[in-house]
Amino acid sequence: MLEAEKKEMEQSALRAHSSSVKGCKKMELNQEESVTKIQKCQPFIKEEVLSGIYDDVLPCTAEQFFDLLLADGSNFTNEYRAAGKDFNLNMGEWNSADEYDGQVREITFRTICNSPMCPPDTAVTEYQHAVLSLDKKALVFETVQQAHDVPFGSCFEVHCRWSLETTSESSCTLDIKAGAHFKKWCIMQSKIKSGAINEYKKEMATMLEVARSFVKPRVSVSEIENVKPRVSVSEIENIISTTQSLYQHCNLSPPRRSNVRLCNT
Repeated sequence: MLEAEKKEMEQSALRAHSSSVKGCKKMELNQEESVTKIQKCQPFIKEEVLSGIYDDVLPCTAEQFFDLLLADGSNFTNEYRAAGKDFNLNMGEWNSADEYDGQVREITFRTICNSPMCPPDTAVTEYQHAVLSLDKKALVFETVQQAHDVPFGSCFEVHCRWSLETTSESSCTLDIKAGAHFKKWCIMQSKIKSGAINEYKKEMATMLEVARSFVKPRVSVSEIENVKPRVSVSEIENIISTTQSLYQHCNLSPPRRSNVRLCNT
């Protein structure tokens, strides 16, 4: 039991170290020594605790999802956290980590607690991990949430994975899995697990609502900008010239050129 808890502490320390911007935070010597013992490129979350909670089709590609919603310049996280009445949001930037594929970052915020056993709100640390495939058609977005002020908060984490796969030029499939991972034993595990997942489902619903409103207008503008006109101005000029020649050949009065308006495309 003690060995398992020690390993969990090492993995948590590694995740925290990798997700923070390099050089911004210093770790204690004993933590650094533990981190070096962990095998590189290990899984970011616990696969065995995950279960499917949602699947759908989104009106964007996997690459667009990352660029519009998750990239450092995106305001998506601020908007959906505000919609969920979270506050004191602080976001780190994406950075590469030797221990994991892709990129990692750390965000912190305070969120309102709905359980009578909990305080009015709690501090939360969320570690995020994103991997976009080489062809940019598949995206894996993983998160680990740690609530600090709730009862038994140090005993468990909420792990989640969003898997997106592009299916067309303007759509992708979405599969969401989540679960509670207990770093050490505590009483009321089943109740804590169900409560944590129910809270995450509410958070997920807010995320999806904001994501859809966030993606649709931006993708639509992008698609409009990329649309090429079927007929060019020069082709229209040729059509008008040919039509006038036909009218002249038939001794008819052609329509005046000044009445024909050309739209630049």
